[in-house]
Amino acid sequence: MTANEIDGNGAVGGISNEQRSTHERVARPQHDTDKILIALNERSIVAVTDATGRITHVNDRFCELSQFRRDELIGRTHRVVNSGHHPAAFFADLWSTISEGRIWQGEICNRARDGSKYWLNTTIIPLMGDGDLPVSYVALRTEAKPRRDAEVAVRRLAYVDPVTGLENRAAMLRAIERITSSRTPSDEFSAFVTVSLDQLPSVNDAFGFEAGDRLLLDAGLRLKGLADGVTRVGRIGSHTYGVLRQDLGVELGAAEDAVRTTIGRMFEALSAASETFSGIVIGAGVSVGHVLWTSPGARGDPARVDAERGADAFIASDDANEVMKCSEIARKRAKRMSGQRRAQRFEQRMLDEVHDRMVLVSELRAGVERGELRLYAQSIVDRKRRVIGKEALIRWQHSSRGLIPPDEFIPIAEQTGLITQIGDWALERACQVLAHWAASEATDELTLAVNLSERQLHADGFEDRVREMISRYGIARARLKFELTESVLHSDLARTISLLEHLRADGVHASLDDFGTGYSSLNYLRRLPVQQLKIDRSFVSSIVEDDRTAAIAETIVRLARIFGLQVVGEGVETEEQFALLHALGVDAFQGYLFGGPEPIEAPAIAG
Repeated sequence: MTANEIDGNGAVGGISNEQRSTHERVARPQHDTDKILIALNERSIVAVTDATGRITHVNDRFCELSQFRRDELIGRTHRVVNSGHHPAAFFADLWSTISEGRIWQGEICNRARDGSKYWLNTTIIPLMGDGDLPVSYVALRTEAKPRRDAEVAVRRLAYVDPVTGLENRAAMLRAIERITSSRTPSDEFSAFVTVSLDQLPSVNDAFGFEAGDRLLLDAGLRLKGLADGVTRVGRIGSHTYGVLRQDLGVELGAAEDAVRTTIGRMFEALSAASETFSGIVIGAGVSVGHVLWTSPGARGDPARVDAERGADAFIASDDANEVMKCSEIARKRAKRMSGQRRAQRFEQRMLDEVHDRMVLVSELRAGVERGELRLYAQSIVDRKRRVIGKEALIRWQHSSRGLIPPDEFIPIAEQTGLITQIGDWALERACQVLAHWAASEATDELTLAVNLSERQLHADGFEDRVREMISRYGIARARLKFELTESVLHSDLARTISLLEHLRADGVHASLDDFGTGYSSLNYLRRLPVQQLKIDRSFVSSIVEDDRTAAIAETIVRLARIFGLQVVGEGVETEEQFALLHALGVDAFQGYLFGGPEPIEAPAIAG
């Protein structure tokens, strides 16, 4: 009933005399409603229902948003615009509130005729009649679009990559979770594939991040073409994309074939070169890793199922992070391969190796703090087999695993940065040993060589620490030597040369270890302030049997003579090797023929 149905005296058209007394009981509330409707009609979305919830009035804005004509709405309930978004309990609470005469406020999601959804800030006011019971309800609404748009924008930030417009890591993890949670224990396979644009860091460095973003966008658009009903594509890292395949069936072979097809399509999509803003064409170098997975317990033990292949063909997991992690581990393994198209399937041993490595890192860190490192030394002899010095070698006396050789923990120490702490410990321990040796005529002329890592050499204050330790322990500078490999020279060569020159000026000598194994030693030899070359053991081991190796060793000796350097042969194990190196003019020798590494029996002297 609307305002134009009421005359100026308040009489209601169409109502019989018999009904007049009944109407008068509700006329005043209706008249008040009409005033409200007239006032709010221009600004609000208005609907009025009777006590049973049937619509008796809607304004033009209600019709516009709902896309229903007024005559299609009058006499019906709001179920006609119910979006299905809210649970039944939501409406039960709403009706419980307004039927008691209380005002309800909240947000309601409605659905228009075309199926689109829209949100409304809603206030429902009960109009009370005699007996304190509602006789009708006025619903006043305003669009919640600005806030809802903001929420959509926030969700987009949370689940969409801003550079490529693809789903991000969080969205892909959520998609994996939906797969694992929606299927009951089933042996159906799914797969997750990760692919990295390995040249992106170089592009960023050479041409700037704008060019890198263009490369990312280009690759994302190409991969997006793979998306379909069973394949999703997202960007999960700075230069890494993820492809999720589901519904691969229950046959392992067929699932693997499907994944290989997908990877092939990925390679094809990314094989074409991309052009930067500056016109530079960049080729595609990509690494791909993938993992097949299924529900835990659905197929028994994966290792047993795949025993014929000798490696795990799939994992059983309901953890989205584990699925993605396994694919990433395989991708990083693929990156170590050669070629432009590198692909690797995840195998359980890879995860075991990563776990073992992390455990070893943790134990090494604790071992350093607990003082589990030990200093060993191997003798260096002159041409008359007299001991003239030793090389300090680090061993790790693990509390439960026993003595661990350096090749098992030094690479990890270098990767994690622990090598600086370990190197400083070795340097101070060497100074303590030299101070102890100086007290005996049998050892006071011996030198002690300490290996230097790139991190340690380039650490701030290294030169000052060397001087401080020499001074603290009162050792002769000429007795301390540093050994460095060519890898140390590949980073900040000018700084390395300057540091070595300063140390030489202080009387500390240096040796170039493993000479001949790198590709650029001759380049550096002219400039480096070293006093000694050490022929790598890989040459010495075959010098007797291989004339070409013997010729290389002879060339190294001649080069050393040109530059006025001493030559040490490493890894000498037989009399024949010693004799041949001796004949070539090698100055000193090191190897098991003269004794292996032994613990240094010297007290830890307080400086």
